[in-house]
Amino acid sequence: PVGLPLRCRLDSGGGFAPLDSVGPNLFMSACIPLSAADNASPLCRIGLFAVALSVLLVLFSRPLRAAHESGSGAQEEKKFVLYHTTGIDDTQQILDRFRKRYPFLQVENQRLSSPKMIQRISTEIRAGRNLADAYLISGLQTWLLKDMGYLAPYSSPEREKIRPALRDRQGYWTGVLWNLGVLGYNTKMATAGAVPKKWEDLLQPRWKGQIGLEAEDVSWYVFILDLMGKEKGKAFLTQLARQQPQVRSGHNLIVQLLTAGEFALAPTARVHRVEDARREGAPVNWVAIEPLAPEPPVCISLPKNAPRPSAGKLFIDFILSAEAQEILYQLKRIPSRVDAPQPIPGLAKIKLLEIEHDENVKDYGRYA
Repeated sequence: PVGLPLRCRLDSGGGFAPLDSVGPNLFMSACIPLSAADNASPLCRIGLFAVALSVLLVLFSRPLRAAHESGSGAQEEKKFVLYHTTGIDDTQQILDRFRKRYPFLQVENQRLSSPKMIQRISTEIRAGRNLADAYLISGLQTWLLKDMGYLAPYSSPEREKIRPALRDRQGYWTGVLWNLGVLGYNTKMATAGAVPKKWEDLLQPRWKGQIGLEAEDVSWYVFILDLMGKEKGKAFLTQLARQQPQVRSGHNLIVQLLTAGEFALAPTARVHRVEDARREGAPVNWVAIEPLAPEPPVCISLPKNAPRPSAGKLFIDFILSAEAQEILYQLKRIPSRVDAPQPIPGLAKIKLLEIEHDENVKDYGRYA
């Protein structure tokens, strides 16, 4: 525990083992709390303080050293190319700030729709042409690229500040911004007390014909299977189909129809759309049936054979930094950092389900 005096283990010669010869695990095992009756010599305490200080310096210097190495390498590479599927205005603001921070880089970007971007990347790689230094594309396409072996792992020092549900464990991809599907409801058609508290409540007779679903919400389908288990999840979705939901294309349209009273509930309404409508005076609100799985986030990743990997890593560090995440907040997007301001009150408190997206990537294609 922090604050307790510690006793250090002496080496066989009666002195302190050098830090380089004592790994962090051995160091931690060599330091144990002292009880009130356990006395340590002043020399031991002084030596321990020196070793502990050295450890702290090593730990805190690693992110700075990694950033320095990426910056030095990027200066030699002189160029950075981003492939992205994100909005032009949003991405441009990020890139403009990146250019100002690293003026030694010539920054270029190529934007395509998600299907065309995957096709372009695959075609270029098969032809032996590796042109991009970083990918900023939707989660589903990112997971497909990883499944095809086109990504390289990179654990950015900024990654620890990203919500666990928005990053993989191996470091292949990290969410930059995200969205959340919540249960939207029309306040004139569903009182707060009657709004479903669990997913099974959607099966109540009162909601027959009163549920609106987005036609291509495959991610919600996969989420339900993950949450309930495949057999129970499929049974639930079969019963939900008997509720005669109104299926429409487009999340904007779903919220518009919810506002107009075409149906009372929208289980996959995008939270920012509902919140915008509510603020404008529309008779809508939302609740979160926890835990929820975030929509596939917009992800940043490093190509396996990036021609300028240091520049790619430098951009990944930047877009995950507090500075860039603040830009996303100003654009009314939902940043992925745990310490970033959120445009929607209460969003940060919602419990998120951590899904192994890499394992579910084939399910997305199967159910789409």
